[in-house]
Amino acid sequence: RQRRRQRRRRRRCQVFGDPHILTFDGQRVDCLEPGAIWLVKADKVWIQAYGESTDFTGNNSVTKIVVIGGPVLKGNRLGIGARHAAWNDKVVRDDFGVPRLFEMKCREDGTLVEKPQDASKSKEHIVLVKIFDGTSEGILIQVDRWFQSPGNEYINVGITMRSLPGQDGYCGNFNGDRHDDAANQLQKRVSGHITAPEQLLFKTGLTATLNAAKQTLKPDLKARVHP
Repeated sequence: RQRRRQRRRRRRCQVFGDPHILTFDGQRVDCLEPGAIWLVKADKVWIQAYGESTDFTGNNSVTKIVVIGGPVLKGNRLGIGARHAAWNDKVVRDDFGVPRLFEMKCREDGTLVEKPQDASKSKEHIVLVKIFDGTSEGILIQVDRWFQSPGNEYINVGITMRSLPGQDGYCGNFNGDRHDDAANQLQKRVSGHITAPEQLLFKTGLTATLNAAKQTLKPDLKARVHP
């Protein structure tokens, strides 16, 4: 009964640094190698992150872009990086490299509404995304953009939601048990990095977004992302 109550609660998964992940159930997981991973893979909501190394991280990676898709978006895909955002295969914002708060809303009819907002200095590097999923709160995604060092840009990501049917990924299976989100358990269930091109949410859009920001994908990741 207690676990069922925990599953109904809204919780937050955090992705930060190079990168470390704090799952919905409170387990910390490190995912240091460059590549694409599932953060959330549920029946209706899909969220992936793409990471690569920078001049400052050595062989470790940072998160360069987060991509949201799945039936809840009516087949559309939203990708957000430190400087740009893409809706499907089109760059829709190329001004994320300025201090400004941005809000984006993915409505139930599959349309995207987005606009910049005035904000305090502590919030001027944030993109707030709300996905309307039929609940009053929706799914909230906060993207913190770090763009001061050209070529070394990265993002941190926070996802706040309730558990969904069929949910798993590096943010965990959201079942109230932190122990089954340990790295060795996740590797068995999620199978590490995404290597099958047909499973990647972004192909042309991802490449366009990163190229527009003058961020060049490493050859091994480019081969997987844009075959």
